[in-house]
Amino acid sequence: MARGLHQYSSDEGVSVQLGQAGYDLVEAAGVTQSTNPGVTWVAIQMIVGATVTLATSVDTAIWDNIATLEVPAGTTIYGRWSAITIGSGDSAICYRG
Repeated sequence: MARGLHQYSSDEGVSVQLGQAGYDLVEAAGVTQSTNPGVTWVAIQMIVGATVTLATSVDTAIWDNIATLEVPAGTTIYGRWSAITIGSGDSAICYRG
């Protein structure tokens, strides 16, 4: 079960916010916990293109699911997601947390 950010120590919380657990480059297919067990993504930085077609929230009481959101290239959005899919021809760096 994913922990809310308030459940981490201050040092752990900063690392989680900054994606210190690594990242996945998403170009065509998305990323999911099915293929990356135990991974939660905390930030999506759009590189090319501008569409997040689906981002499934870990906790919808805090962060909504995202469906077809236009995000300008170079923009980073934050949350906690268990799956992320971007538009065809787009690319993004999805940071693990």
